[in-house]
Amino acid sequence: MSDPGKYDVGKMSDIRVMIAEACEQSKYYNHIYGLVEVDVTKGREFIRKHEEKTGEKLSFTAWVMKCIAQAVSEFKILQTFRKGRYGRKTITFHDVDVKCMIEKEVDGEKTAIAYIIRKANEKSYLDIHNEIRTAQSHDKDQRKKEQKIKRQQKLLLKLPRFIRQFFWRRIMNHPVLIKKHLGTIGLTSMGMFGKQLKGWTLPKTAHSTTFALNSISKEEVINDNNEKEIREILKLTIVVNHDVVDGAPAVRFVARLNELLKNGFGLPE
Repeated sequence: MSDPGKYDVGKMSDIRVMIAEACEQSKYYNHIYGLVEVDVTKGREFIRKHEEKTGEKLSFTAWVMKCIAQAVSEFKILQTFRKGRYGRKTITFHDVDVKCMIEKEVDGEKTAIAYIIRKANEKSYLDIHNEIRTAQSHDKDQRKKEQKIKRQQKLLLKLPRFIRQFFWRRIMNHPVLIKKHLGTIGLTSMGMFGKQLKGWTLPKTAHSTTFALNSISKEEVINDNNEKEIREILKLTIVVNHDVVDGAPAVRFVARLNELLKNGFGLPE
């Protein structure tokens, strides 16, 4: 066909180029995916009641992050990394550093920025919530940090692609550098972009272990008293590196995470 018809020519933004190159790093892991449903009724009820009482809207993602950080701290195999792509030496971190995407308004448009919550396992739910809100704010210190990151990104993108790939290889082959630049765990919340969409996403990720928070729906379940009740169920995607995590510990981890979420772990009294 000689005539392609009408079309537009665009240009990839700097952030899209960075995201695309980060996604390429998933080749370093043999990921397996788990699509699960977890009960988040207590957390959702607490957030609603808190907003009715104080007017403050607490972050649901921050609470789930707290539960994930606690579960990972109990199952550290989830943040065990091979040193080198084919290396036999592994490194297991104790601090749970969670990299998440935070929705923020920039120049009148909503966009997602990457942010790492360091030592999330040692922080309370409200500590994590406040840190996320600070990252979303427009205060002077936060703007300075973002401007510095943008300058670094622009400088990096001026380099030839093969040099950027060299830097990526160096990071991905050294767990300490992974922790520094990417955190030990990835977390993305798709619900903030499409609240009415139901289902699971299958993220392509530069992280060894990643969680994707998807849709929340009200569903009828049978409780322990063999009675029907309506619960709020989160569709959660869990991505783990099968190189270091077997199926059995992964299932035990998921069971523990579900228990923490169902029981409202970390919610203030």
